[in-house]
Amino acid sequence: MASQENGNTDNKMKALFVFRNVLGHMSREKASLTALQLVEKLLPLFDDESRQLRELSICLFRDVLQMVVGKDKKQMEENVRRSLLPLFFRMSDQSGSVAKASQEALLVAAKLLKWTQLTHLTQTQQTCRIGECLLVQDRSRVEEYLSQSLPYLKDAQVPLREAAVRFIGLAAQHRRDQSEEKLAEICTALQLLEKDAELSVSSLAIQTMLIVRSPRKKPTSGWTLWALCCWPSKAGQK
Repeated sequence: MASQENGNTDNKMKALFVFRNVLGHMSREKASLTALQLVEKLLPLFDDESRQLRELSICLFRDVLQMVVGKDKKQMEENVRRSLLPLFFRMSDQSGSVAKASQEALLVAAKLLKWTQLTHLTQTQQTCRIGECLLVQDRSRVEEYLSQSLPYLKDAQVPLREAAVRFIGLAAQHRRDQSEEKLAEICTALQLLEKDAELSVSSLAIQTMLIVRSPRKKPTSGWTLWALCCWPSKAGQK
């Protein structure tokens, strides 16, 4: 099975190298159209188990965004918006090269969307403020952001589980629909982390559930959200 998985990873990497080389020999207009079609295929690879494949897919995503011109930029925006949260989480990747590639790709994405604050926060590496920026900048995507966050609670890397828990706590405060069903779904996902092997993750999950279950207050105001966002991570303690 491991051999098969390695073979699949190798094939995917070879395909990405081919795409990168082909794009480099295309005219700007043709490269832009191809980039538009390629971006959607790259997004799932950001979370691949292979560090090399994660890095390569994110670097290629960064590069193809810079190839898009004219009306293709507008068509690209939806996929770019879908990439923001995964790239934000991958800035906490234990692989320094993946984290760096993610920051660079997020910066390019922010510039394409013309989101000034996100551009500034990414350039200055103010990681603990980026999650809040995403929620404030595009409030209509809060539910989607929550759905995107849930799989990261099961990620093998401690920093990514921590980042997901923090973001869910923030996003819950921005939700317009505070139905019991939705809150239960969030809490059920967080409860699975109460017995996480890492104390930093389990403690953060418990803290976040208290926030999620408490009566909603005005988003972005108060010490609780700031403390949750900047709660010391396992990586930061090393």
